[in-house]
Amino acid sequence: MLRIALIGAGHMAGRHLDALKRVATPHQVVGVCDIKAEAAQDLARRAHTTAYTSVPELMEDARPDIVHVCTHPSTHFALARQALLGGAHVYIEKPFAETRAEAEALFELAASRGRLLCAGHQLLRDPAFRTVVGRAAALQPLALVDSYFTFRSPTLHLQRSAPRALGEQLLDVLPHPLYTLVAALEQLVPNGAPELAHATATATDLHALLRAGNATGRLYVSLRARPVASLLTITGAHGTLTTDFVRGMVIGAGNDGTSPLEKIANPFVEAAQLAWRSSVGLSRRLLGGIDYPGLAELVGDFYAAVAAGDRSPVSVEHLRRVTDLYEELAAQVRAAASGSPRQEARPPLAVPASAPQPVAVVTGAAGFLGRAVSRELVRRGFAVRGVSRSQPPEDPHVGEWVRADLAREIPPEVFAGATVVVHAAAATAGGFDAHERDSVNATREVIRAMNSAGVEQLVYVSSISVLEPPRSVRERQNEQTPLATNAERLGPYTWGKCAAEEAVAAAHAQGEISARIVRPAALFDGNDIEVPGLVGKRLFGDWHLGFGRPGLPFAACEVSAAGAAIAWIAAHFAEAPAVVNLIDPAIDTRARLLQLFRERGWTGRFVWVPIRLLAGGVASLTRALALALRSPAPQLSIWGVLRPRRFDSTISARVLSAALRQPTSAQPPAERSDWLALPIGS
Repeated sequence: MLRIALIGAGHMAGRHLDALKRVATPHQVVGVCDIKAEAAQDLARRAHTTAYTSVPELMEDARPDIVHVCTHPSTHFALARQALLGGAHVYIEKPFAETRAEAEALFELAASRGRLLCAGHQLLRDPAFRTVVGRAAALQPLALVDSYFTFRSPTLHLQRSAPRALGEQLLDVLPHPLYTLVAALEQLVPNGAPELAHATATATDLHALLRAGNATGRLYVSLRARPVASLLTITGAHGTLTTDFVRGMVIGAGNDGTSPLEKIANPFVEAAQLAWRSSVGLSRRLLGGIDYPGLAELVGDFYAAVAAGDRSPVSVEHLRRVTDLYEELAAQVRAAASGSPRQEARPPLAVPASAPQPVAVVTGAAGFLGRAVSRELVRRGFAVRGVSRSQPPEDPHVGEWVRADLAREIPPEVFAGATVVVHAAAATAGGFDAHERDSVNATREVIRAMNSAGVEQLVYVSSISVLEPPRSVRERQNEQTPLATNAERLGPYTWGKCAAEEAVAAAHAQGEISARIVRPAALFDGNDIEVPGLVGKRLFGDWHLGFGRPGLPFAACEVSAAGAAIAWIAAHFAEAPAVVNLIDPAIDTRARLLQLFRERGWTGRFVWVPIRLLAGGVASLTRALALALRSPAPQLSIWGVLRPRRFDSTISARVLSAALRQPTSAQPPAERSDWLALPIGS
């Protein structure tokens, strides 16, 4: 019985744990380690094992035979070395190592200890890869191998993300197309050790040319090209075959294509293959629930090799070649990303030279709205201190970055010396646990840390979705509309925002802080248009599925205007309204929003479906799936989420007018009117 430990408790570690269910070699998970205790405990509960936060403690207490390293690439070498020194065989997620020196040190240490190493090159065990390599023998001699990989990041935006962050995302996906290209050349070209001939890179695209004997390898990896794809095409003197890793299939007639019959028939053969094998491959993936093909097979081969005292399924020679190429290509990508021009700041407002520069702390400063808020705060004479849980992005408007997990205890110095805190960070994905941690608990921790640092002024960014759903289609909601009483039925995001806003209102009422609450409507970027999710979803090409009909009311606001309004509230805190539902009064219906998009060059088209019909269909499908899986049906109210709402935008119009008037910090604030008549929490 092999004793298994996981170092790292994130998404990939969870996929490894799932893959172990399909590994035949007897094994038992004896420990999970992560520097984040909560993450380690969550994965350990799934694995029915012990959680650790220290690798030496894990190695000494759990005594694993095999360790899986599933952490950030920059930590792979140090953690793998600790595992080898502790006597374990090591499976390392891609990339195996970031430099040749690190790889050689691991090879030497593993050999001296009699231990095996394996890298997360699971596509080498994907049935589609094995099929194309097996069939490629009939194509010899080989002329060209093309590795084409395009990717859409779930967390980064091409137009808004910093070049350095985009470059690191590009390097994160590079290993898969690189090692499959290298392996194909190794296996199909006699004495063909691939060498880099030429490469060009930007922060989002990498082109490389490899030579192996008389064959050429071409590598293209992109965050920009569409559609998303992962292809390996092998071309020889007797035909071409293409592996589609996304759909798990091989396409190609595999003949010379020179006879008249082949020229006529090959397109029809390949069309039939595409239709049939796409259906079979996607059905197998959906029904089998296998989202990382080859992972269980590679782990299984590694475990079998360890148990039998055999060689690792991934050779040292292959790892050495891939690491050499990765190091060279990574250097070019990072150089290109660091040399990319930064986003230009908007011209600053006229701030008197003698005026002291107040400090504004912005949580979520790297986000869609946070970047706009930071830019506008700088224009109003603030020095911005951004708070980020991950690697701070490049942003010319943020003068100082502090790395902190807002859901954990925040050191008071994060807010020290600040005039105002703009709390815009929140969970945007995940279930109730994620939103409780990153929205609710994080807001409470921000309030506690502000008290410790002696900072009173908080601008809390909530959401207009927190309001109680209207009782009739004619009801017009405003800042006095109460929060949703059964927010769980409106989904985790709305529930988290409701609970966080309640925490802010309670702290304000108790005198712990002085708060202003901003509830933005659906935000959009007029220079990079994406249809808001409450309007509809893109189906295919330019076609979208629209919720309701064009004439239904809708609330929206352009992100730059929202950033200006929030910055204005921070700069004019005493005169600002206690609560504002941030809505552009010029956008009152779905049709008006889409008209605005089209005026800016958008060409999308809509098929509209009644909301009640959609809500009923989703509810029926959800109940049917829950019944089939014998699990409780989620209590989400689709109608409550999507139903149209009408708003009184009077207060929002005044705030936006004052914010977009672009006053200098030396000018007096706008008139107060009766804004402060509405207390927070009413």
